[in-house]
Amino acid sequence: MNVKVEIKPYDTSSLLSAIAVKKNGDGGDFGALLKGAETKPSDAALELEKYAKMTPAQRMAAAILKSMGISQEQFNAMSPDQKAAVTAKIAEIMKQQMEEKMAGSQATSSL
Repeated sequence: MNVKVEIKPYDTSSLLSAIAVKKNGDGGDFGALLKGAETKPSDAALELEKYAKMTPAQRMAAAILKSMGISQEQFNAMSPDQKAAVTAKIAEIMKQQMEEKMAGSQATSSL
């Protein structure tokens, strides 16, 4: 079986026109698109940044607040008396968790 392959040179003018990039700003210029693009971080990125800036105590308090079924927005909307009660409950839970952790580490070290 004989196969003959014929290779023809491309017409450079049609090739160049096919790959030409528009520079008139009507959406064909990639640089213009990049300049006009917003560089706003996503909600997840903002949430992660906020969490990373928290102290361990703040993270613990936020986790306890969440376990109580209260969002930060709900907490912020509470009256001062309600906030004080919730804060006292959070402090109580944090103290209890710390005591449990200390008791667990003392039991482990005595083995």
